[in-house]
Amino acid sequence: MLSGNSSSRELAELAAAVQLPLSTGRRIAVTSVRGGAGKSAVAAVLASVYAARRSEPVLAADADPDPDGGSLGWRLGLAGGPTLAELGPQLLASRAGNLQALERLLPRTETGLWVLPGGAPGRPQAARDVTRALSRLFPVCVTDCGRGMDSPATVEVLSEAHAVVIVSPATPDGMRSTCDALDRVAGAGRAESLSRVVVVLNAASRDGHAALREGAAREALGRYRVPVVTLPHDRHLAAGAPIDPGRVGEATVVEATRLAGEALARARQL
Repeated sequence: MLSGNSSSRELAELAAAVQLPLSTGRRIAVTSVRGGAGKSAVAAVLASVYAARRSEPVLAADADPDPDGGSLGWRLGLAGGPTLAELGPQLLASRAGNLQALERLLPRTETGLWVLPGGAPGRPQAARDVTRALSRLFPVCVTDCGRGMDSPATVEVLSEAHAVVIVSPATPDGMRSTCDALDRVAGAGRAESLSRVVVVLNAASRDGHAALREGAAREALGRYRVPVVTLPHDRHLAAGAPIDPGRVGEATVVEATRLAGEALARARQL
């Protein structure tokens, strides 16, 4: 619950950007250059913002191909159940139906967010194919990619994402790695791909954030002309436990809503 009037007004303005109408489904991929950036937590919070602010159903998808799937479902308070490999054929067969056909297949969180589990080893296209097929039923889909930006499953998801959220630890080394990755994208003749990107500086570590000169970091990122959002250190998210939306800090809610608006703006321009 937000207490300050200024924060409440800012949140209301940011929420308006999250609620903009969409004519077709938009897929937003969340990735990072390496592990430990807090990618799954960011994906979970981002998807939860859309679910809370939009009237249509929202899908959170886990693209981690590991046999046990990734951690997105667990961070959202869901555990166990079938994997993407098991559900994929049924979901593809149900794509011509309606949401009722998916109720027996996909779990939902207490806040109503639909969740597609991961776990499809040897099938790097599985998450991409299923989220593409379900786009007509879910105007917004947030996909938590697997480890690294160059893994086969992540490459498949990024190839069709309407917006890409790159999560960087808010540390000097995290910034260095993220800038190197953006340089590779721009240097590979894919500069137009940067028009889909939003960078998140995730202050999961207080010490790392303190060592980062944020003004210099934003200036360094400015040459790529990408929006930059800083998620402040949040004790609840940093604990690595299932996320309770009611325990996420006020400042985090505001910045996560800002991120949701920036990502949707990038996705809508395509």
